[in-house]
Amino acid sequence: MEIYSTEEQQVEAIKKFWSKYGTAIIVGSVLGLGGIYGYKVFQNKQIEKLEAQSLAYSKIESNEQLDKKAAESYIQENTDSGFAVLAAFKLAKSFVAEQQYQQAADQLKWVTKNTSDLALQDLATVRLARVLIALKKSEEALALVGQPNTEAFTAQFAEIRGDIHLQKNDKDKARTAYQLAADNGGLTANPALKMKLDNLAVSNGTVAL
Repeated sequence: MEIYSTEEQQVEAIKKFWSKYGTAIIVGSVLGLGGIYGYKVFQNKQIEKLEAQSLAYSKIESNEQLDKKAAESYIQENTDSGFAVLAAFKLAKSFVAEQQYQQAADQLKWVTKNTSDLALQDLATVRLARVLIALKKSEEALALVGQPNTEAFTAQFAEIRGDIHLQKNDKDKARTAYQLAADNGGLTANPALKMKLDNLAVSNGTVAL
């Protein structure tokens, strides 16, 4: 089962963003405090902390075979870091590859609770819903993908709803969800969506255009 199919570029973009702007974000946050006394000391400590987190994450990222214990320890020790979120995504993907879906679900749930980034919450929700489907927990998955936080995930949420409805043999709801996904750019992100729509059109006795 392919859990991860269309979101890899999004994760790569997040990695590049943190690598390029992570320090600036920390410094900007410090400046926003408006404090002057001890600012340089605090700033230096925060930058050193971020650089250490980045270096530690790079070691995890560079390993071809993920050291799960190292990744889990990193997440526990750096819960306030954006890199911990990336590590959790990577750990979840590794669990999925080994069909350890419950462990993957646990990591993705952690992401949804520990990031304030709405796009990352949506990305984790998409992956979590697919993992839950693999765990035969379709109703729980359906409850997650009602409305995304960001418009960019409208198509992916809708397509998952369609998959669940089709699994339940509710073809009308599946068709409606798939069409919503297609209307929101889903065909570009996932060409297989057209096949899903075509199959439903055929089963309905109509011709898909």
